[in-house]
Amino acid sequence: MDYKYELHHLRGNTYYIDAPTNLGLYKINEKDVILIDSGTHEDGKIIYKILQENNFNLRYIINTHSHADHSGGNALLLEKTSAKVIAPTIEMAFYRNTKLDIGHLFGGYPLDEFDNKLMHTDQNKEILPLNYIPNGLQSFKLPGHHYGMIGIKTADDVYFIADTLGSKDLVESQHILLVYDLEGYLNSLDYVSKLNGIIVPSHSEVTTDISKIVEINKNKIYEIINFLLEILKTPHTIEDITSIMFSHFNLRITYNKYLLITSTLRSYISYLSNNKKITKFFENNKLYFYNDN
Repeated sequence: MDYKYELHHLRGNTYYIDAPTNLGLYKINEKDVILIDSGTHEDGKIIYKILQENNFNLRYIINTHSHADHSGGNALLLEKTSAKVIAPTIEMAFYRNTKLDIGHLFGGYPLDEFDNKLMHTDQNKEILPLNYIPNGLQSFKLPGHHYGMIGIKTADDVYFIADTLGSKDLVESQHILLVYDLEGYLNSLDYVSKLNGIIVPSHSEVTTDISKIVEINKNKIYEIINFLLEILKTPHTIEDITSIMFSHFNLRITYNKYLLITSTLRSYISYLSNNKKITKFFENNKLYFYNDN
């Protein structure tokens, strides 16, 4: 898909920039603006050019969560402007320790191969908590994808819903999208499906009717759950499950893919186990999961 990195007016004082990660922009007045997410480190200079072309003064960057495709542009924008960053409290910790998120995904101190600009953002400057969000904007919780991910609603009834879901193309090509808390993720899908306004997902098209893409995302989740329940009629370890899933969905394995998908599959397995859909046992010093229903 081609991204034009153009500034689009949505409604009232609310705009967005089409990019690999859609970015929000809200005008406090004719000159001062707030950015909702900042894209990757490579996007920073493009965003700064857009701000200059429109004679905008960047006052704040609100990061919905700490992933590098949402906050990678912070560094350049903070260098070029006097903007302040606002982020959920728990997400602040991930900025302060560049090994924290990849260590969380890996389940221990990470391999060097996992440590790259796609996987973390360095953020050494002051980060303000959510109560600094200016009038005209309000945050709402969107659990599931990451620890403290939020969405942002503007006074114009425009909702920026971060990584609550993926586009049809993304779901059909990647299948297993990054999830930390599957129950929270499903609850967030239900929540955004009821929103009434303009909805801006980070990785799908802007819409006033999110129901179809929500259904696509839910169906993929249930497809994965049902396949896991089927393969677990034979006991398997997490490593077994990861290998089977990569083969089943014909995914090309890389260090990044291994890290993200293995972590996500652990979340699926925890969801099934905690909801008594599967059982578990130790054998030969390995932890096995089993669908004995």
